Amino acid sequence: MKLVAQLEDLLYQSQRAPKKEELRLSAWRILIHESEAVSLGLKDNSSGSVYTPPSYRQGESGEVFLVWADGTCSQAMVQLSSLNDPEYWRKELEQWRQASYEDPDATHIPSPEPLPLVAVEDRAIQKVIAGADDILFDQVKRWLTDKPSKAMMQGGIQAAWGYRHVRTSTGLAVTYQQSQFMSWFSFDSLIGGGFAKRRLSSPQEQENLWSLTVNQYEGMQKEAPPVGPQTQVIFAPSMTEEMLGQFVLPNFSGDRVIEGQGAFSKENFVEHRTVFHPHFSLSIDPLRPLELGSYLVTPEGVPAQLTVLVRDGQLQTPFLRVKDAVRWGAKPTALPQGTAGLYLKHQAEVPWIEALQGVEDGVLVLSVLGLHTQEAVSGSYSLSAPHCLRILKGQIVGRTDVKLTGNFMADLLASTTKTAHSELHTHPYLMVMTGVQTL
Repeated sequence: MKLVAQLEDLLYQSQRAPKKEELRLSAWRILIHESEAVSLGLKDNSSGSVYTPPSYRQGESGEVFLVWADGTCSQAMVQLSSLNDPEYWRKELEQWRQASYEDPDATHIPSPEPLPLVAVEDRAIQKVIAGADDILFDQVKRWLTDKPSKAMMQGGIQAAWGYRHVRTSTGLAVTYQQSQFMSWFSFDSLIGGGFAKRRLSSPQEQENLWSLTVNQYEGMQKEAPPVGPQTQVIFAPSMTEEMLGQFVLPNFSGDRVIEGQGAFSKENFVEHRTVFHPHFSLSIDPLRPLELGSYLVTPEGVPAQLTVLVRDGQLQTPFLRVKDAVRWGAKPTALPQGTAGLYLKHQAEVPWIEALQGVEDGVLVLSVLGLHTQEAVSGSYSLSAPHCLRILKGQIVGRTDVKLTGNFMADLLASTTKTAHSELHTHPYLMVMTGVQTL
């Protein structure tokens, strides 16, 4: 019997006719992921080594949230048991009861609502899982054939397919198929490229990403003139994502806002305080087809919806889980999947190729050291950024190492900050004027 079916039987029985009155439930919800995945790795120019062998795995796992008859709560991670013990789940239920706690705001289980139509599955990935996995091996073979001759290459590919089950005691019973495809590669652990969506990458996307990464690697092979105080700093899309994840996303979490632990207060949201430049907007959009951050329903049973966090520079709402929404006095919102599903948009955004041509004096930051140690609430940063690419008169001219000092919230508020988009990336290039000096 499937894990989700075992848990439904267990929780329905505990709600209606428990074997012990102390095990009676008043409400519950279940989230289960049932997945199969194949992966292939590349280490030090060698595929299929003992460190990165081709692999296949499958599993069923997830979480349960329980509200007992006395109003206390429990939550637990669950997975399909390999034990042939008919009493296994009863014993688990008793352990969950012993670990119950009081949290009145968390006891609300939403009633079912209509779900949106969102494309979250690519049937081609199902075929890969079923055995048509030559495309994975062919991709790695092309990497090794086409790589720069002196480069030491690392990489990996993973394709996953499965089902997502969400069940609640209020009557929600949703099961849908979803897929994921992720690939990444790097040269000398300095320059890399990656792809992560709910669909296979197209041959054109693979070629364009490869060309971009090889060009950046070749740019790293020569030294460039040092930066100056007026050098424009350009965060590559992966760096934009990391900066958003470190400085922005935590400050829009409803629980942190409510507890006064973020950069903004509830009053700031009510008053629609200006925190970004008016040309900037920030949203969570799980409705975009085949994006990694897209879904039909949250783990708590809330339908996917577009949630605007910042519109024209002004605060609109934090993202609210069910518990946070109860405390806030509003409806639950969309939830980000990490930084996947989070979109920063500038009204004057241009294609990266066009933006690059207009850079007279710039530096492209591909990675930094110690970002996780920076304080999220203040937004201030002091970061070493070795292995950057120097840009002069619209051309990448070589490698340079820099130190960055500034404030990311101030960067997003400045009129000099712009963005540029690339079809290869979900997040934009972020072009700022901030403190920069030679490292």
